[in-house]
Amino acid sequence: MMGRFWLVSISLLLFASTAPAFAQHKQRPAPSNAQQQQQMEDDKAAIEKMHEEDIQASLALDIPKLESLWTDDIVTMAPGAPAVVGRDANEKKLEADAAKMKSMQILAFDEQWQEIRIQGDWAYEWGSMSGRLQPFSGGDETNYKYNVVRILNRQADGTWKIARSIFNDAKPAEPPKPAEPPKQEEQKKDRLND
Repeated sequence: MMGRFWLVSISLLLFASTAPAFAQHKQRPAPSNAQQQQQMEDDKAAIEKMHEEDIQASLALDIPKLESLWTDDIVTMAPGAPAVVGRDANEKKLEADAAKMKSMQILAFDEQWQEIRIQGDWAYEWGSMSGRLQPFSGGDETNYKYNVVRILNRQADGTWKIARSIFNDAKPAEPPKPAEPPKQEEQKKDRLND
C-alpha cells in the first residue's frame, strides 16, 4: 500500500513540475488578425511569383528553372500515364519531353487559375494551362489546353513549390444534340391510343 502511495506521489510531483511547461506551450499567443492577413497577402504574392516563373520558364523551355519550382517529393499525374513520383523521375520525364519539343516553337503559354486556397504551409489550386506550338520547319499550329489541379507547399524561405500536379485534356464541351422529332409510325400509334 505504501509503495502505491509513493508511486502516485512521485507521479503527481513529476506532473506538477512539468505542468507549467505544458501550460506555457499551450498559452503561446495566436497570431493577430493583422499578422494573419499579412501572412495571407505574402503567401498570395509568393504564389503569384511562382506562377510567373512557371510561365516564363515554360515559354523559354528552361528545364532547370522548371525543376527548381518542385518539391523533392513531387508527384505528377498526366492523362493516360502512371504517376511519376519524386524529383529524379520527374526530371527524367521533363528532359525526355523537352527533347521531343526541340523541333517545336513555343508560340504561347498561359495559366488561368480559378481558385487558390491556402491552409497553413499547404495550398491547392485548380484552373487550366493552355498554349500554342508550331514546328520550326513550318506547318500548322497546335493548340492545347489542360485542366490542372496542383498542391503547393510553402518552403522555409517563404517561397512556394509544386508538390503534386494532376492534369488532363480540357476538351470543349459538346453542344447538346437537338431532340429528333418522333417518326411518323410513332405518331400514328400515339393517335390510335388516344
